[in-house]
Order: sequence, then C-alpha cells, then structure tokens
Amino acid sequence: MHAFFGNVPPAIWLVLGACIVAVLTDLRSRRIPNGLTIALALAGLALHATQGWAALGLTVATLVGALAVGSVAFGLGWLGGGDVKLLAAGAATLGFPDAIPFVLYTALAGGVIAFVLALGTGRLRSVLASVAALLRPFAYKGTSAVAPANPMMFPYAIAIASGAVAVALSHTVAGSTLKLGL
Repeated sequence: MHAFFGNVPPAIWLVLGACIVAVLTDLRSRRIPNGLTIALALAGLALHATQGWAALGLTVATLVGALAVGSVAFGLGWLGGGDVKLLAAGAATLGFPDAIPFVLYTALAGGVIAFVLALGTGRLRSVLASVAALLRPFAYKGTSAVAPANPMMFPYAIAIASGAVAVALSHTVAGSTLKLGL
C-alpha cells in the first residue's frame, strides 16, 4: 500500500488536504476561507522555492495566470471568489505540468455536476437555454448574452476536489497501469 501512495508527490497531498477542508466549509456555508487558500498558496510557493528560482517563478506565473483566468470566470458569474482562489492556489501548489490537468479535470467535474444537478432538479432545459444564450454572441454577431434569471449554484469546491483526486490518481492508478503495460 505504501508503494501505491508513495508515487503521490507532496504537493498533491497538500492540495487534497486543502480540498477536504474546502468541500466541508463550502457545503456548510457556501464559503471557502481565505486563510485556507492563502495557506495553500504559501505552502505551494515554499515547496517550489526549494526546487530553485525557475520552479518558484513558474509557480508564481501559474498562480497569477490562474487568478487572471479565474477572475474572468468570477466576473461572468461562473465561479465564486473562494473557488477562484482555491483553484489558483491548488494549481500553483501542483505546479507545471500537473496544474493543466488539474484545471481541466476540475472543469470537467464541474460540468458533470452541473448537468446532474440540472437534470435532477428539472432545470436542464433552462440551463441549456442559458448556455445557448451565452454562446450566441460567438456564433452570430449582433446578439448579446442573456444571463440566467435564476442561476443554479453549487459548492464548486467539490469539482475542484475532484480535479485534485483525478491528478492524484494519475500518479497512482494510471501510473501503475502504464508501468504494467496495460
């Protein structure tokens, strides 16, 4: 069992631990504590600082880039502020190249969760109509996006944690499978 978990870098353990706390607080209060995201970002910076200036610079660039993209998502109402900060801190802590699949897995998990919730609450049609309205400006010039009247919100820390778990699994299960030649 130790060999199985021994493949998981310390950065992933830090992100997984922070995600556990974030999911619990997000489910309870729909908030992710700033102290948690700041601590995760600082831990990630400290971890990568031990690997040299280049690693630290890449970590800072990852943090700033994720915050910039997340700020756009926040401005569009797609993510909450705590979600953006947790995602950015997690991406910075994971570092390159794990930050890329982390963000992609998180987005995929968020989409799946939103789809399941929309389906389960009978709001799938209105959610799809809202998505179509948001995409319409890109398909046909001269129209504008219409914000959903009653957007469906869910604790996005669950999606972020799912992204972290997927990255961890890529270092364990997928790595073991690849070594076995499967």
